[in-house]
Amino acid sequence: MPAEQPNIILFFTDQHRLSGLGCYGDTPCRTPNLDRLAAEGVRFETAYTACPVCSPTRATIMTGRHVHNHGVLCNCNDLPTPVRELPDGPHLLSRRLEQAGYRCGHTGKWHLSGKNAPTFGLEFDPSHPRTRGFEWPRFPGLDEYREREGLEAKLTEVSPHFNSAILDGPVEASLPYWLAEQTIHMIDRFAEEDDCPFFIWHCEPGPHARYTAPRDLYETYRDVEIPPWPNYEWDAVGINGPHQVKIHPAQRELTWDEWAELVRRYYARCTNIDAQLGRIVAHLQERGLRKNTVVIFTSDHGDTLGSHGGLVDKGWHHFEETHRVGLVISAPQGWGPEGARPGSVFTEWASLLDIYPTILDVAGGHYEPQAVDGLSLGPLLRGESPQWRDTAFVEFWGVNGLATTMITCRHGDLKYGWNCSNRDELYDLAEDPYETRNLCDAPEYAHRLREMRECTADFMDRTGHSARGMFRSCRR
Repeated sequence: MPAEQPNIILFFTDQHRLSGLGCYGDTPCRTPNLDRLAAEGVRFETAYTACPVCSPTRATIMTGRHVHNHGVLCNCNDLPTPVRELPDGPHLLSRRLEQAGYRCGHTGKWHLSGKNAPTFGLEFDPSHPRTRGFEWPRFPGLDEYREREGLEAKLTEVSPHFNSAILDGPVEASLPYWLAEQTIHMIDRFAEEDDCPFFIWHCEPGPHARYTAPRDLYETYRDVEIPPWPNYEWDAVGINGPHQVKIHPAQRELTWDEWAELVRRYYARCTNIDAQLGRIVAHLQERGLRKNTVVIFTSDHGDTLGSHGGLVDKGWHHFEETHRVGLVISAPQGWGPEGARPGSVFTEWASLLDIYPTILDVAGGHYEPQAVDGLSLGPLLRGESPQWRDTAFVEFWGVNGLATTMITCRHGDLKYGWNCSNRDELYDLAEDPYETRNLCDAPEYAHRLREMRECTADFMDRTGHSARGMFRSCRR
C-alpha cells in the first residue's frame, strides 16, 4: 500500500482512444512513458467512461456519481444539460481532499462551466477551479510564455477536411509542453511552501481536435503505414441509427489515405502528450517525490477517428472506440505484501466512476460509499477479494445542442445499446470484436437480448434513472 497520504497526480487526457496508447496493444503510436508506468504499476484492460462527452465525465470525476445523478448531462455550454455550472459542496473530490489535509491544484482544461451559454435569465454560481477547491497556476498564458521564452510557432498544412494542422515550431512551443510546465511549477510550489500532501489534476485538452503536433514529432510518423480500421468499410450511411449524426459530411468522397494522414497527426499529438507525462514523472524523481507520489493516467473518452465507416468525434453510438478508456495506476511503494505486482493487468470491469473513491481511498479521505456510484479500486490493488461488478454501464444524453437518451450495457462478451428513439443494438464482441453486426433481430440471440434489457432495467431502477418507466414500457 502507498505511504500514508501520498501525493497524487491525475493525468487526464481528452478524447484519447486506445490505439493512441502503446501499452494497450499493437499500434503504430509510440507512448514509451505511459508504457513504462504500466510496466511499473498496474493497467486495467476493460475500463469504461461514464459518458463519452467531456463535461459529464469530468463531473463524474468530481462527484463519483452517474451522469443522471449529478445532472451535468452534456457539455456545460450545451442547451440540453440542466446543470450548467458544477455545484460546489463538501462532496466534491477537491473538498474531500481539502478535509483530508491536501492542497489541490488544477492545470489545463476545466470544462465544468457554462460560460457564454444562454442562461434564460437564471443565475448560476460560476464554476472555476478556484471556486471549487483548487489552486490555479501562477503562470503566464501560452502566447506570453512563448514570447518570454523566445519561441516562435505557427500552424501550417491545415487540413481541408479535418480540424488538423502542423505546428511549425519546437516542441517547447506546443500546448502540451506549456501545460506540463504549469504542473511542474505547481509541484515545486507545493513542495517548497509546506509539508502537506498534494493532489494535482492535470487536464490535457488533447489529443482532442484540433489535431496538431510539432513538425519534428509529426515527421517521425509521416512515412508510417496506417492500415484501415477493421470496421472502416462498415456501411455507416446505409445502416439506420443515431450514429449517423457523426458521419463525416464528406465521407463519400474521402479516401482512406486522407483518414490515415489524420491518424498520423493524432498519433503525433499522443506522443507529445506522452513526452510531457514523462517530463512530469522525471521531475518528481528529481525532487525526491516520486516514491511517495501515486500517478493515475486515464481519459474522459475515446475518439472514432474514421472508424465504423467514417465517424468523427464522439457520442451517438455505443462503440468501443469512444467508450473504453485507458487506465494506468503507478505507486512506486507498491500495494502491500498481498498487493498487485508491477505490470499486473486487471480484467475486472472498471469505470471512471471509480476514480473518485479510489483517490479518496489512497488519500485516507472520508466519503460515504452509499453516496457514490463508483467503487474504490483499492481493494483490488491490495490483493483483497471484494465483491465486484459484473457489468459496465455508459450513458449518453446528447452533445452539440442535440439531445437524446442512450445507455450502453456491457456484460460478459455482449454489449447492449438502448437508443430511445431508434432500434436497439446488440453485439457479441467474442464473435464480432469490431461491432459490425447488430444481433437484435437474430433469433438465436433473442433470450440474450431479453437478459441484457432486464439487466439495463435493473440498473435504471437501482440508480434512479429518470427514464426507467419509459424503458420498461417500451422495451419490456
